[in-house]
Amino acid sequence: MFIVTDEPTFTHDVTARVPVDGGFAEETFKATFRVIDPEEVDSFVLATTEGAAAFLKRVIVRLDGIADAEKRPVEWSDQVRDAVLRLPWARSALARTYFTAISGAKTGN
Repeated sequence: MFIVTDEPTFTHDVTARVPVDGGFAEETFKATFRVIDPEEVDSFVLATTEGAAAFLKRVIVRLDGIADAEKRPVEWSDQVRDAVLRLPWARSALARTYFTAISGAKTGN
């Protein structure tokens, strides 16, 4: 059965490649996204930091598996979301996860 809802959501693991001395570390957290109409997606200028952040604020319902600098879990809040979105590697990982899930495409070759 194909189910149609007014505001579909989904939760996926998000893997960010975090820059570290001499390379990258992969860090994973969970994001729950709301699906928005393609016409609304088109209204965001995703090539700009401001547009990408605005888009992600619109589609992110919550983030889980986030910790502070001392590796203590932090509770979901808009402030946590905004702190995550200030990190370029997190923004790109979130956008990639959303669009890959929506299109059903697999990343890689």
